[in-house]
Amino acid sequence: MNRPVQRVIIIVLALVLLVPLGAMGIGQLLGPGAEDRAVENPDDRPTADPDEQPPRPELPRPEEPSGMTEQSTEGAEATLTYLLESYDYMMSSGDVSVWEGSVDSNCQVCVRFLENAQVLSEQGGYLVDGAFEVHSTTFEGTGEPPATGTVVAQFTQQESILVDNPNLQPTALDSVTGQLIATVTWDGERWKVTDMSIAPPEGAAPSDGGGAGASDAGTGS
Repeated sequence: MNRPVQRVIIIVLALVLLVPLGAMGIGQLLGPGAEDRAVENPDDRPTADPDEQPPRPELPRPEEPSGMTEQSTEGAEATLTYLLESYDYMMSSGDVSVWEGSVDSNCQVCVRFLENAQVLSEQGGYLVDGAFEVHSTTFEGTGEPPATGTVVAQFTQQESILVDNPNLQPTALDSVTGQLIATVTWDGERWKVTDMSIAPPEGAAPSDGGGAGASDAGTGS
């Protein structure tokens, strides 16, 4: 994929984990209509002086809670909480290792987030703000101890600014409040997220980032 195409994709994502595919914002990435959003042409945006861009945040790498490696309700909930609370660090630094150990390689939404974070970093871009606050989590598992299940997190993601190209005007992203649903599985050592989706508003069609597993948990694309 050439650079111009990568840049277009990152813009779309940024406008949409919570931007359509992860770079934008989760709510926008997983929210209703994400796949139908028009791709923005970065050449249509005003140019900007790189020296006048919002500075890249210097956030500390979040530490994994010990519970993520426990086969328990608390461990499953801690895993999703950590993914959300490390999102702004990943998108500002380009360090995808905070997610890689806790997402399944078959999770299409998760892989999309990782790819977009990497492309954004390669292009010299970054996210400013956009931190998540997890208000509460619940878990419904199968087995004793549970081996699979669904974690639901009530969250708020603060508004943010996406600098995808230092030479172009950045994109402002709105705050998002909602419910994120993740299917998880125990791999013998830790919990892995196998799918994620945003619960739709009441009466609306469910939406996810393209994965199939979330539909079994009451959401889908």
